[in-house]
Amino acid sequence: MIATVGFPVSPEQSSEDEPIRVLIADGQALMRHGMRAILDLSGGFEVVVEAGNVNEVTQHLAGVQVDVALVEMELPGGGVFEVLKHRTRLKAAVKVLVAGTRTAEPQLLPLLAASACGMILKEGGAATVIGGIREVHRRSFFVAPDISRKVIDRWHRTPARPGSWAQPGVAQLSNREREMLTCIGAGMANREIASHLSISVKTVEAHKSHIATKLGLRGDRKS
Repeated sequence: MIATVGFPVSPEQSSEDEPIRVLIADGQALMRHGMRAILDLSGGFEVVVEAGNVNEVTQHLAGVQVDVALVEMELPGGGVFEVLKHRTRLKAAVKVLVAGTRTAEPQLLPLLAASACGMILKEGGAATVIGGIREVHRRSFFVAPDISRKVIDRWHRTPARPGSWAQPGVAQLSNREREMLTCIGAGMANREIASHLSISVKTVEAHKSHIATKLGLRGDRKS
């Protein structure tokens, strides 16, 4: 269970902007309540609805305005991939952030190709939950640093195979875009990426936009 105490509150969390409207979907009520407590304590979020299975998520997406949906990987009723299919069918603008366990790490790239906006680990800390939802809302992309390096390193080492890393969109990434994705996954900010790759911040933003398009990410393409 993710701890609900001891996490930092950033200056951004005290913003007077409209709160981020969140849907929490998890098969365990205790986990849903824990996530809600984290967001309530942090401030800047409004948990508009909770869901315990895919059918409930679908019903809510059809009738409730949501900015970000935090969805359990193995959500009862078909899992997060089924949620993504329904989201596409409903043409819902909600951005989906996946909450998985370490066993779900190999599914990261297929999830991105299916238009998920990233992944956090349930084993992670409360700050990751808060930061992940904020980043997805603002930039349409977030991968928890404690999983991204391992997964992307494996992607670089593994030859493309049908049904594994040869996912739609992934094969289209250039070498520079793969370097960029590695930097993003490591949690580097735009200026850090620009310095690391010896390019301008505007070029970083352009590469991010291209990556988002090739991987089928939805939402804001500008950052």
